[in-house]
Amino acid sequence: MDEQFLSPLEVAEILQVKKNTVYEMIKRGDLKATKMGKQFRIARKDVYEYMGVMPETESPENIVICGQDQLLDVLCALYNSQSDGHTQVYRSPMGSYSGLYRMYQNENYVATCHMWDGATDTYNLPYIERMLPGEQVAVFHLLKRWQGFYVKEGNPKNIQKFEDLLREDVRMINREKGSGIRIFIDEMCKKLDIDPDRIHGYEDIASSHLIAATNVLRGTAAVAIGNEKSARQMEGIQFLPLKQESYDIVFRKKDLKRKEFQKLLNIIGSGEFQKEAEMMSGYDISDMGKQLY
Repeated sequence: MDEQFLSPLEVAEILQVKKNTVYEMIKRGDLKATKMGKQFRIARKDVYEYMGVMPETESPENIVICGQDQLLDVLCALYNSQSDGHTQVYRSPMGSYSGLYRMYQNENYVATCHMWDGATDTYNLPYIERMLPGEQVAVFHLLKRWQGFYVKEGNPKNIQKFEDLLREDVRMINREKGSGIRIFIDEMCKKLDIDPDRIHGYEDIASSHLIAATNVLRGTAAVAIGNEKSARQMEGIQFLPLKQESYDIVFRKKDLKRKEFQKLLNIIGSGEFQKEAEMMSGYDISDMGKQLY
């Protein structure tokens, strides 16, 4: 696999810390970095080595969980601390759509997703049924979290509703295709019969919540859409809630007959895992572990 390099801001998004913290980690020598011109770049493999996980693995005995939420690192760490040495769990940092696609193509993969279907006003199940055709699956709830507008503190453009994105004085920054936020934006456009070409900045892409928030803070965009948790990490950003999303995990039904996957599910339902989740602000874990499908 070709080496991939990340900016300090992208690393901050993965680690769920502030960008300045990443620079401090580089300065202390805790995180390897390479100077490319005037900018630091960090190899993705070094980020995952620091975290104690790897983004992908070739071993047929290991399990890969697809998803971007930091809580999945906790899940992997708890599993691996109890491992018998034969099976390890790793996280692959890909978005909802790509995760389901990868799960369909590969054994021993588990997907997490937060994709809103505007026609039914539900999360995930319509996409799971379409993207995993013929697969018998079991879907379990992990958590709920708010998504909404990122604006500068004080909301100088007075953005209140989705239709405000059509205003001439408002420029947004979008997210990449396949991400849960991009799917929400496109579904809202469809539901409200909005032509995306009328939205200033629709073609401008940020690859993470924190990068989107940074663009708003710098003034290159007036608004972005992302989750509440990331907004709290960026001083000067105000969060305006739009919709509470459901973040769920998908297993193949046949895999749950195997002790390795049953152990993973047991950890999700454990008090230890839920206690770790409670310590992370911005989550509603009241139905964590509930089977949805």
